[in-house]
Amino acid sequence: MPWFEGTHTETRALPVSPEVALAHFADLQAIRTATKGVESAEISQRTIHFVLQEEDYGVVKFKPEYRCTYQADGGKLSWNTEEGANLKQSGEATFTATDGGCEISYTETVQVELEVAAMMAPMLKPVVGPVLAKEVKGYLDRMIEGLPS
Repeated sequence: MPWFEGTHTETRALPVSPEVALAHFADLQAIRTATKGVESAEISQRTIHFVLQEEDYGVVKFKPEYRCTYQADGGKLSWNTEEGANLKQSGEATFTATDGGCEISYTETVQVELEVAAMMAPMLKPVVGPVLAKEVKGYLDRMIEGLPS
């Protein structure tokens, strides 16, 4: 089955210190809350086992299930999905102090394995990639909205 990929990269100013922002973005419960369509999310140490609601696009149905591990180190948060999943995500967020808060430099790539005919994949890749990138941006927006004041 073919894989499809989308990436979103963005830098934003945040009205909180780098320490507060990093703590929020590394909080597994906050991550779970900001993730759209969660059917179940089992947290163990620094890993979340996500099962998301099935998405039905008519000719393609997709039910994501994956385990993602989050690591905070210094002023940076990184994450990666364990092998064997039908959805893979990886990325990093760096938090830098500024006057009045901090700046987040955020990049995330999401890959999904969809049950479509191999000959359909080239036609779908230009459509699916931007949809995945938009989903990442929506997640980032929800995480920022959830920042503590």
